[in-house]
Amino acid sequence: MLLYQRFVPGLAIASYVVGDERTGEAAVIDPTRDVDDFLHYAHRHDLHIRHILETHVHADFVVGSRELKARLGDVPVIHASGLGGDEWTPAHADQLVRNGDEVHVGSLRLRAMHTPGHTPEHVSWALYDDSRSKEVPWVLFTGDLLFVGDVGRPDLLGKEAQKELAHELYKSLFERLVDIPDITEIFPNHGAGSLCGKAINSRRSSTVGFERRFNPALVRKPEEEWVRDLMTDMPPAPPYFRRMKKINREGPAVLGPELPGSRRWSPKEIYERTCSNCLVLDVRSKEAFAAAHIPGAINIPFGPQLPTWAGWVLPYDQPIQLVVDNPAQVSEVVTHLLRVGFDDIQGYLLGGLEAWETSGFPIASLDTLSVHELHRALQRERNRVTVLDVRTEKEWKAGHIDGAIHIHGGMLQEQFDAIPRDRPVFVVCGSGYRASIAASFLKREGFPQVINVLGGMTAWKAAGLPTVQDS
Repeated sequence: MLLYQRFVPGLAIASYVVGDERTGEAAVIDPTRDVDDFLHYAHRHDLHIRHILETHVHADFVVGSRELKARLGDVPVIHASGLGGDEWTPAHADQLVRNGDEVHVGSLRLRAMHTPGHTPEHVSWALYDDSRSKEVPWVLFTGDLLFVGDVGRPDLLGKEAQKELAHELYKSLFERLVDIPDITEIFPNHGAGSLCGKAINSRRSSTVGFERRFNPALVRKPEEEWVRDLMTDMPPAPPYFRRMKKINREGPAVLGPELPGSRRWSPKEIYERTCSNCLVLDVRSKEAFAAAHIPGAINIPFGPQLPTWAGWVLPYDQPIQLVVDNPAQVSEVVTHLLRVGFDDIQGYLLGGLEAWETSGFPIASLDTLSVHELHRALQRERNRVTVLDVRTEKEWKAGHIDGAIHIHGGMLQEQFDAIPRDRPVFVVCGSGYRASIAASFLKREGFPQVINVLGGMTAWKAAGLPTVQDS
């Protein structure tokens, strides 16, 4: 048996290819939308992808089943759960599976197990290698049911559904998985960094037995107590999760081998298209953005966290034009955005910001200062400045600047009215990355004095400056 785990940092997505070396047949489980890696792996190992399996309707990325099927001449069969009713049945599925249904890949069998809780329709896929054992599953692809060190969250469909889903999650973990032996390996959909769980471990696989012994969410308690403990300190879910659910139910558009976003726009063309319904996304570093940028641009620095924060804060109804440090980054930036459903990427600024500057178009900048300078400013005129902390609730509780306003960076656009406009706003996060995103939105919204505190609370604490904790 061949087993390949493809991991996407940032969104922390794990997809899988399983293949029978003897017959050359293969299946892909929960592919992402950028499918070239699956195709290259199959080609290198002389495999033919005949099946595409989904564990559930995903909330955090656009599933690539339709894309992969189209790139393979519509040959593979897409298998998805039909156990959640019409609302949770993907329209692109060729075969709707029920509990116990099997998909055969040479001598391998993948058996669907209905394991609701994260979502109503969720299935896990138990992999049997009949050349080794017909009774004991070698691997369990757990989707978003069971992670390494954690379990899937039951609250992504809203408060009304949460109670029932939490009950089903409890049953799935403590009753439906009871016959899976300890030696079975688990391969989940996500690793550390994903918001589909609360505290997922950085390890990308485990065994059922190890999780039963050491996973805190698999310590059996009375159900109400277990649910209460599970939901304590659960991070907020990004609003784009709802959109991903809708896209993955209805079936995402097929892109084809050519990615969007490759068109080069001159500074004049970008300038003429700068309007209320256009979005300039500047993915340069926070320092470069602070020094000079196109007025109204949003800064999300290039890196693994780009798609998560794009989903958190960017509108889906505006065409996107990119500003990059290097044109070689464009394809990776576009791939990041496509994974979370931003399809209308129209191109990038030819010549970068230097070309914009030499064309004589308006330039904006963002003030920055060190934590020491912020501390001195607070000592001089604490009542005449605002410190805006855009970190998570957990980070805030661990220690913050006295008198700061706390608004999670992903929710800032809903709470502009809570921030005074008649005084400087010093924006802090952990290091300055999220603060730059938030500051760019404040500038776009018309706040007159916005300052990014470089180094953020990490630097503040390292400098030994005072913090307070909520009592």
